[in-house]
Amino acid sequence: MTALLTAAFAFSALAGCTSTQTGGNPTTAAPTGADQTSSQPTSDGSGAGLSIAKYVSAPCTILTASQVATLGSVRAPAPGTGELGPLCTWMGQDVIKNSRYTISVTANKNFDDMVSNVKSNPVFTDKKIDDVRVISTSQTDASTGCLTSLQASKTDSVTVQVATAADERASKPACTESERVAQLIITNLKG
Repeated sequence: MTALLTAAFAFSALAGCTSTQTGGNPTTAAPTGADQTSSQPTSDGSGAGLSIAKYVSAPCTILTASQVATLGSVRAPAPGTGELGPLCTWMGQDVIKNSRYTISVTANKNFDDMVSNVKSNPVFTDKKIDDVRVISTSQTDASTGCLTSLQASKTDSVTVQVATAADERASKPACTESERVAQLIITNLKG
């Protein structure tokens, strides 16, 4: 739990995200720091012109009911506000067995400035998913959590934080899972 809170505060500095980098076969260690590569998408980010406007006041509606069902056994969504703006948290029914998901909707914060704050994290990737710029990062090896932020516009973004439950770490690598949820959100933003 302390590691998760540390990760959340770190993304506040991406405002700092946490990410899992997976690859290779199951016995291959995840790449770290200097071993990782990063593509450099254009800094103008998403040419799709995605709007987060309707989710700023209702962050818990950013996922559909069927999408929430793919998260596993989670409690009812809990809206709140954090460093990155309005957020929604889906806590696992059992903290050992079920992962926690927090999605923040960030308006009017320069995405490139947020990225600059986390580029030196041990885990950092910058790529595109469905033609939308996405970064994933972790201050650790991302074995327990990951933050993935998608660029909706130069100043708007949505961040998915996954805190992987102990029983789900093998089946739900944190960054793979946070990027999967980010892709669901991209689909919703594109309409």
